[in-house]
Amino acid sequence: MRICFIVGAFPKMMCGVGDYTNKLAMELAKDKNNEIFVITSNKASNNFKNIKVFNIVDKWNKSSTKTIINKLKEIKPDVVNIQYPSDEYDSAFFIFIILPLMIKLNIKCKLTETIHEYEETLSTKGKIKFFFNFRMVQKIIVPEKKFVDFIHNDFKRVKVDFIRISSNIPRTILTKNEILELKKKLNISSDYLVSFFGFINRKKGFEKIIECLPKLKNTSLLLVRNLNESDEYQKNIIELIDKYNVKDKIIITGFLEKEQDVAKYLSISDVCVLPFTEGIQERNGSFLAAYNQLIPVITTGKDKNDENGIYYVKPGDEKELLNKITYVLKNKNTFDRPELSWATVAKEFLDSIK
Repeated sequence: MRICFIVGAFPKMMCGVGDYTNKLAMELAKDKNNEIFVITSNKASNNFKNIKVFNIVDKWNKSSTKTIINKLKEIKPDVVNIQYPSDEYDSAFFIFIILPLMIKLNIKCKLTETIHEYEETLSTKGKIKFFFNFRMVQKIIVPEKKFVDFIHNDFKRVKVDFIRISSNIPRTILTKNEILELKKKLNISSDYLVSFFGFINRKKGFEKIIECLPKLKNTSLLLVRNLNESDEYQKNIIELIDKYNVKDKIIITGFLEKEQDVAKYLSISDVCVLPFTEGIQERNGSFLAAYNQLIPVITTGKDKNDENGIYYVKPGDEKELLNKITYVLKNKNTFDRPELSWATVAKEFLDSIK
């Protein structure tokens, strides 16, 4: 099958949707029966094995319509999949209406979309936009189960498939000696190690971990990311670290380019804590990365039960978070979880677009 993805950003551009598309495309390309193409921004790389990347789009508006359609005529895909959203898209009208309409009129293919974000309540303008868009697209794919209900509440006849996202971070299992060596390299001598991974912004609730840290005896925090004073929220975090006098309890790895390194750093921790202010979402990459490492994960969610090493607290509840961290550190239970693999995602994607 000849599959062409249209996506606003693609590696080495920094974009979660671009990373998702790359992982899916590379997995699909492992099957010799598939030919995989990507049309993306001119800021992206085009040097990829097994997939053909055309970084030909300068601006994502109607001025690029001819460029994209001509390339699709050359590719002759069986299926086109448009990925949404992207910060690169200049015009929602273009990506939702003009481009799908031009593809439908000019290219003999099945047109599908993967929508990574969909609001529970749409404005009138939003409903009009999706109304015309959904009339041209033959299948919608979403990475969160709740989006299926959101879409069907607005548009009952639209065909929507839920396909769980996988993690960009592979599973890594270290030996006891490898764990000790890595802890020694990081100069970690405390009995317990709490980790956090991901972008640090207001929605991540990172300040709640800092507030708990002084009350956690003989415990260090491994921050698998960096802190930047030029970011207002992160500057406040740095000030909070000074306020609670916990700088010596925090190890900051900085940004890690190798996904395998992220996996190793997470896997040496006793628990990964992700106190999202709005609760966990199924497509959250930080959660999926920690989930894959077979370590306990504490996160936030309403009306969710602890299960298989995943523990939930109410968003913003520092006392409950502290109690849960203390419990998990003192009760090291063993558990097993199936790895969230891109092979599964690719299989479900193929089943959906056929």
